[in-house]
Amino acid sequence: MSSKNIPKNKNYPKLSKATSGYLELENFEKSDLNTGYFCYDCLYFIEDDDCAIVRQQGPDVNGKESGTIAPHGICTLWTPDENKTH
Repeated sequence: MSSKNIPKNKNYPKLSKATSGYLELENFEKSDLNTGYFCYDCLYFIEDDDCAIVRQQGPDVNGKESGTIAPHGICTLWTPDENKTH
């Protein structure tokens, strides 16, 4: 299964960033995101800045608000996208 099969529909309920344990790791922004547990490699990550199950708006676990789901972010709901990870 790929995130391409997950509709980008914002009308269904999503978890908050804080509830999901989401946070952005700025030190990894320019890293190879194909290795590790980053949003980029998660089944639920959609396109460049969205998630199928976590809201873009609101504070993360550290209280930071970015208005996006960053490819270099992580959360406790991470599920590998087998089409991306290696």
